[in-house]
Amino acid sequence: MPVNETILIEAAIKTGLLREADIKTLRLQAKRERLPLLEVITRAGRFPEAALYQSLADARGIPFLLPEQLTADAEALALLPQGSRQHRLLLPVRDADGGRLLALADPDDHLSLERVERATGERYRPALAEPAALRGALERCGQGGAAWPAAAEKNDPVQFLDDVMKEVYLRRASDVHFEPQEGRMRIRLRVDGRMQEFGRMLPASDEDALLNRIKVLAGLDIAEQRMAQDGAMKYAIMNWDIPEVDIRVATIPTRWGERATMRILGQDTGRLTLEQLGMPKTMLGAFRRAIARPHGVILVTGPTGSGKSTTLYSAIRELDVNAINVLTVEDPVELPIAGVSQVQVSVKVGFAEALRSFLRHDPDVILVGEMRDRETVDIGLRAAMTGHLVMSTLHTNDAVGAVTRLLDIGAERFLIASTLTGVLAQRLVRRLCVNCCRKRPALPEELRILNLEGENVVEIYEPGGCSFCLGSGFRGRIGLFEAFWIDQDLSLAISEGASEVRIREMAGNYTTLWQDAREKVLRGEVSLAEVLHVRAEAN
Repeated sequence: MPVNETILIEAAIKTGLLREADIKTLRLQAKRERLPLLEVITRAGRFPEAALYQSLADARGIPFLLPEQLTADAEALALLPQGSRQHRLLLPVRDADGGRLLALADPDDHLSLERVERATGERYRPALAEPAALRGALERCGQGGAAWPAAAEKNDPVQFLDDVMKEVYLRRASDVHFEPQEGRMRIRLRVDGRMQEFGRMLPASDEDALLNRIKVLAGLDIAEQRMAQDGAMKYAIMNWDIPEVDIRVATIPTRWGERATMRILGQDTGRLTLEQLGMPKTMLGAFRRAIARPHGVILVTGPTGSGKSTTLYSAIRELDVNAINVLTVEDPVELPIAGVSQVQVSVKVGFAEALRSFLRHDPDVILVGEMRDRETVDIGLRAAMTGHLVMSTLHTNDAVGAVTRLLDIGAERFLIASTLTGVLAQRLVRRLCVNCCRKRPALPEELRILNLEGENVVEIYEPGGCSFCLGSGFRGRIGLFEAFWIDQDLSLAISEGASEVRIREMAGNYTTLWQDAREKVLRGEVSLAEVLHVRAEAN
């Protein structure tokens, strides 16, 4: 049986997830809104209900298992009596070291522990899991055999989607993936760049109803199931007094049915300033001077999902849009900005067509979502040459590589040399949870990686795991940055055909991605393991 809410609240207060002084106010609010108390508590603190169970597990000193860790020990499960399977929320699993754990929805369910140990002849360590996640894991077992009966009741698509969107808000997810599989639909959320299980299973019989609900809201054709579709919608969680969110929706047919992906736009990045991005101070000052110039091209590079658009949006918010004319062309428009005319790319209006038209609308600043072809690049560079500030994104591994990439697309050397102001390269990495990160001395190999060999004592931080971060040790993300600014000597070298190696040599001691990552490791903002891939790229 699920844990009493009083026990969960007391555990959350003990671990610092909740403040006792706030409980009375939240109880009154729950009565006023006629909502369950735990729902009001999680909404106010913006953490999922699983965080309360994590607090209880921490208070009891037992492991807490996330949905992705609830993989049944099939041999042990087959030995359990049918009654235990159907009437108790329990699941035997193995930990990373092969140890036996019994996942329970109630840490005080000693009877279930005794029954499982008698049935299997093995000793088990109790572990705690959120009831919804545990029920979903048991239902997944039922799809492959006779471990747990499939859900008999039909899921209301309206309520089910609302439950998903509540988790999106509470976990601060950026994407939702509805992935049809044989007999069921898997649902995953992308949180801090990593995929997490939603926890609940949706039977195959309910997939169409849920997909139709999403399609109707996104303005898609519910009768069309054999071709990819794209749409958008706004969504407001029922009975929650929070702002609605903009969502981009894409569907595509797969072997087991239609797959849908929802991108949540601007949920946590809509008000970010340049200071909050994590840019080094010297780089931030140079970037601000660059965006204050009346003309030139500023590029932000990096792979998909590295936060390029967020950086450009933050830059535009630094400008006085009431004193200048700012136009953007994007695919799609991810976040509305007051005072800025934003154009959505469509079949009839592409990047190049929009750019060409912008020049007849008296712009001061032009933002191009991506420079992806020769025509767009050529028009953008020429716009900068005629007295406009152009900001855009490009896909390159580092900042200096942007010059080579522009040449590969077909840009003229003299145009690049005379218009390019600077290039910012960036990556996003998970930020250490400030509530549970642990300080420890760096190992000799880690000192070598950090170029600190010979130092006596260097302390670095590693992830811990608490209710604030759902045991992951990370909460939120931070940017790693590299900047490359064009001076007269570099401009001349580019126009004369200097190689990328020569340009890199002439760029001098600019801060690289790895150097910024190293500084953030030593400051305790990120773990060394989280940024090693940046070092590999640098090598």
